[in-house]
Amino acid sequence: MPGARLSRQELKSQDEITSWLQRLMEFLEANQKQALIAVVALIVGVAGVAGWRAYSGSRNAAASAQLSAAIMAFEDSTAKPDKVRYEKSATEAQKTIDQYGSTNAGIIAKYYLAMSQERLGDVTNAEKNMQEVVDRGDSSIKGVAQFALAHIQAQHGGASKAMDTLTQLYSSGNYPKSAVAFELAQLYEGSGQQDKAKEYYGKIIIDSPESRFRSESEAALKRMGAPIPVPPPPPAPAPAK
Repeated sequence: MPGARLSRQELKSQDEITSWLQRLMEFLEANQKQALIAVVALIVGVAGVAGWRAYSGSRNAAASAQLSAAIMAFEDSTAKPDKVRYEKSATEAQKTIDQYGSTNAGIIAKYYLAMSQERLGDVTNAEKNMQEVVDRGDSSIKGVAQFALAHIQAQHGGASKAMDTLTQLYSSGNYPKSAVAFELAQLYEGSGQQDKAKEYYGKIIIDSPESRFRSESEAALKRMGAPIPVPPPPPAPAPAK
């Protein structure tokens, strides 16, 4: 089913969010070093600039620490029942939003709040909050959130909305196109729109011949009795000088 496929792909989205957070933590560590330099500058008379940098570095580090509590709760598969796990993640995410909503950590926390709400059955707020992440997030998180939003929509009967969301994401290029095209193809096939399904399966083969979705796309076209397009040959190597 299309929804199951989206759920599987969502795991990849979570990994990307976690990787993004790790990069953010590295960035904050660098900022903390800058804050130490700013303290030295304070001694020689640049009090205002140094004070702001120290405050900013401390605030961002605290925001990231609070966010990590939400992520760890969400990923804690040992917590039973799952309801406890997602309630804790939602609580920790909301703390991050309440205290640091204007920071990048606050935006990521809203992603985890939405994911937890969806797992707890609060679909309306999950979709609303995920849409806010899409609207507010930068390029490093916007595409991941948009893909997750499509998952929420598809899992809860909004196949048409999910198609619209994925079509926008495909056009923006903010998420791997072969993954988005495959989800679109699955949704179109599941809704009986065979021509659109064939179109997107074909796009994967032609535009992303190295994609891990290629073999599944070829199998889908065979199943639908459609010809399998031939991808363009790889570019010839440049002649030696």
